[in-house]
Amino acid sequence: MLAELHLEKLQVSDRGVSALSGLEVLYLAKAPEVTDVGLGKLATRSPRLRKLHVDGWKANRIGDRGLAAVAQKCAALQELVLIGVNLTSASLELIAANCPALERLALCGSDTFGDAEISCVATKCAALRKLCIKACPVSDAGMDKLAQGCPRLVKVKVKKCQGVTPECAERLRASRNGALAVNVDTPGGAGELQDARSVDESGVLENAGSDTLPDDLDDRIGGPDLSCGSSGRPLGWKARMGAFMSRSLSVSMFRRRPRGIFLLHSFKMSPYWDGN
Repeated sequence: MLAELHLEKLQVSDRGVSALSGLEVLYLAKAPEVTDVGLGKLATRSPRLRKLHVDGWKANRIGDRGLAAVAQKCAALQELVLIGVNLTSASLELIAANCPALERLALCGSDTFGDAEISCVATKCAALRKLCIKACPVSDAGMDKLAQGCPRLVKVKVKKCQGVTPECAERLRASRNGALAVNVDTPGGAGELQDARSVDESGVLENAGSDTLPDDLDDRIGGPDLSCGSSGRPLGWKARMGAFMSRSLSVSMFRRRPRGIFLLHSFKMSPYWDGN
């Protein structure tokens, strides 16, 4: 049975995504035709979903409604990565309430993820261990809330968030007596504070296994493939559609063998796959 699926740069529709079932891991990137409706139906048919990565490409087709469906149907969710997806506290509260195993959260280029949302994460995501935020309108006021929340948090990375300062990183680190590794890379420079004990003795941060959020995720979610305008925000999908249609489109699938091993199968797929 198909357990892990990567869909990237495909004009797959809600109908195609809705036909999927039984997934545990889904990477959905640059598929601008997929909306909240398709994601909601997929969540209903994949209640064992553990990892969800969505690159919404700033298309504003996936937001609170789709994520609320994931929260309500996928209680086993452990890892959530959202790029160019505008979500608010409305869906975050549902995710926190219904997904108690959520340990890894990353957000990039979300215009609606601000201090209210980071406060929601701090007060409600009790199991969270790793948090990565990039190019979101958060400030010191919101980040400071992490000092009292998320008791299991071991690592925080913040990049290109103009309202967050290195001084905030110092306060967060001090609030956990050095047990919290904090990396704040501001637009005007970089400030990094990382406690040696939390890295060397526990091995939590550097010796990441297959079930941990990669330490370089903050680079990946804002890498060369996430084009940005002069404001530093990812460009809209319409502005990039010409280049999108001219690229070679492929999908990677992982199938689980009896002993739980995934095999990679890559093949070319029509850019207009709709589930037929």
